[in-house]
Amino acid sequence: MQQNQTSTSLPETLAQVWHHAGQLGVSGPILPDGCRDLIVTEVEGSRPVWQVSELFDEPHQTDRITVNRMIGFRLKPGTQVNEPALLAELKGLGSWDEATIYELLAGHTRLNTRVSEALGCIAEEQVSIAASAGALGVTLKTLQRTLARHTNRSPVYWRQLARIRKAARHIETVENWADFALDNGFSDQAHMSREFQRWFGVSPMQFAANTSFKQQAQSVAFG
Repeated sequence: MQQNQTSTSLPETLAQVWHHAGQLGVSGPILPDGCRDLIVTEVEGSRPVWQVSELFDEPHQTDRITVNRMIGFRLKPGTQVNEPALLAELKGLGSWDEATIYELLAGHTRLNTRVSEALGCIAEEQVSIAASAGALGVTLKTLQRTLARHTNRSPVYWRQLARIRKAARHIETVENWADFALDNGFSDQAHMSREFQRWFGVSPMQFAANTSFKQQAQSVAFG
């Protein structure tokens, strides 16, 4: 999928707009990235279909279809979405352009400052989650409750996702797998291999050989 930053002023919740045309589902699954997308899909002979993607915990295989046009509005990690109201307005549109979508997103999505700060701190991965809570000026339980309420995920989920995506982004630099694992926060190479299998469904070496996966690792996302 072609991913482009738009030059138009974006709502604060919007990180990126991406475009795709042609076949879907032929280059492998979509990997977890900590973001949700508002997606419109246009197929020949059918009305546009709008959806808000889930926050995936494992690789997600899309259906194999050919689309005339697909546009994704990538939301920043932790964005809260009034999904029923947003989709109801979108489905009622006779026609639309990206400026219209920006207005609707501004009205039906929002970022919680505490959540954004927490996710930013957790993504750094330089200290324990308990220490991250201390740096944020809250207790560990408060941090856990805040993320559970606003993202439906735990601090551990976000920390582990940040760690695996960091390793994925730098996998081209591997000279020694054992050293690479330690440099990226894993206890050893076996631990890293288990996490790659859990999050991406492949071994680190298989990931390094997969062009689509490496492209996804470099996309705008969490961590």
